[in-house]
Amino acid sequence: MIKQLKNKVQNTLKEESAFTLIEMTLVLFIISVLLLLIIPNIGSYQGTAQDTGNSALETVVQTQMDLYEMEKHAAPDTLEDLHGDGFLSESQYSEVKKLFTIDSNGNLVKLNGE
Repeated sequence: MIKQLKNKVQNTLKEESAFTLIEMTLVLFIISVLLLLIIPNIGSYQGTAQDTGNSALETVVQTQMDLYEMEKHAAPDTLEDLHGDGFLSESQYSEVKKLFTIDSNGNLVKLNGE
């Protein structure tokens, strides 16, 4: 009985094959080439995504300024007015004050001349 079990295990092990060193090297080479092609492209899209996000944020703030003006019958003097009256959330306000301000004419202006 033990001899039969031992023979069965040995036969099973003989039937299974593994990857050779050459096959593993080839797979690693292909993965390396793919990474070399993909990683630089990911970095180039980061700036584009940031610009798109800033444009979307500008649209949101401009819309909220218009809504403020419709409800209060006056343009907001500062971004704090929008935030204080609930037109901008805390996270929106913290990002907006880094990028924009409201000038003396009530227009939304980008900081740093961007």
